[in-house]
Amino acid sequence: MGNFCPNGSSSVGHEEIPVSTKPLPAVKHGKNPVNQKAPPPVVVMPPARGSNPKFPAAETRTVDNTPRQKQHEKKPRSVETPPSKPVEKQGVGKRAVPPSGKIVTPNLKMFTLTDLMTATKNFRPESMIGEGGFGQVFKGWVDEETLSPSRAGVGIPIAVKKSNPDSAQGLHEWQAMRFLGKFHHPNLVKLLGYCWEENQFLLVYEFLPKGSLENHLFSKGDGLTWDTRLKIAIEAAQGLTFLHNSEKSVIYRDFKASNILLDSNFNAKLSDFGLAKHGPINGYSHVTTRVMGTQGYAAPEYVATGHLYVLSDVYGFGVVLLELLTGLRALDPNRPSAQQNLVEWAKPVLTQKKKIQKLMDPRLENKYPLLAVSKTAALILRCLEADPKNRPPMDDVLRELEIVRTIREQPKEEKRNRNNGHGSPHVRKTGRTR
Repeated sequence: MGNFCPNGSSSVGHEEIPVSTKPLPAVKHGKNPVNQKAPPPVVVMPPARGSNPKFPAAETRTVDNTPRQKQHEKKPRSVETPPSKPVEKQGVGKRAVPPSGKIVTPNLKMFTLTDLMTATKNFRPESMIGEGGFGQVFKGWVDEETLSPSRAGVGIPIAVKKSNPDSAQGLHEWQAMRFLGKFHHPNLVKLLGYCWEENQFLLVYEFLPKGSLENHLFSKGDGLTWDTRLKIAIEAAQGLTFLHNSEKSVIYRDFKASNILLDSNFNAKLSDFGLAKHGPINGYSHVTTRVMGTQGYAAPEYVATGHLYVLSDVYGFGVVLLELLTGLRALDPNRPSAQQNLVEWAKPVLTQKKKIQKLMDPRLENKYPLLAVSKTAALILRCLEADPKNRPPMDDVLRELEIVRTIREQPKEEKRNRNNGHGSPHVRKTGRTR
């Protein structure tokens, strides 16, 4: 499998319904493809008991039994304009995008299908670098200036994401283009263009050779150093902060290790905007939407109620930060039962400074400042608060991580404790697997 796998869901849900509520304290505003083996796909939650969290739920239709409003009753004020409903074809489901067309986005190139067939060697199997529920991703080559197709090894590499426009996933890709087509930031993956013809809908992204953070954290081999992990966390936080502080705040809704891509210098970029949504406006605290995301990363209030806050993203960031510390997946049924849910198992340990080393990834080989780890653990606990209004905004998270990065040397007492055998017992003996 290759280095690039964006995620999606094949589920089709009902229209999202904005609601009003008392506002929270104001939040400060100011490979997309993924190059990897397919991570756990986006799923509709919560799952039926006994279902496998790695696979999306079956397509369902929701029946609205809510009594109709009387004509004289006022309709509730909307938080956002709901998206137009896709055309529904009997027996086929909902068509996400029309069979062909043009999107008026000056920053994106409209590729022809012939262009992309040439760039990827006609989508041959050897060009495929990723595959999953979303479809397939192929590596291709184009001229750096004109983006015209070129021979392999000539020009710049691209990642071509090919999905089925007749499925719900086509709608997610359309959504991804809506956001990425107008945003430019060094910590967001760059969307170069698209192709939309002959019932084919393809997105063309910059190619990120190091693949996803998921690959590096959970694959066998040498692990990432402490400095590299902190660099990735900071740059991912910069991307998320940019989204939250944009003119119309954007809720990412699917922050996880597999959606953080790395270039050749381990610079981090957020990818896969298929579930992104504009945040609440006019003083509202949240929007209410169908629950979608990835188990283990989605905030508890969102899973329980469908209420989506800007601060719901902060919970997912806290989970990824915990994965960076431990080298363990958020959910893993192969671990002992008490350890399968990383957040539930680790939170009590994070409160005890003397036990934090038990959680640390052994591939770090104790090469990290304990004070920096302790401060990171405290930040993780704040991000994982059950009540969203108690979580820090991403601006504060980013500032805290920048402070952690300045902690370089270990105090002498820390070195002495480590030499006395207080290192991490996070070895295979515990039965813990990645």
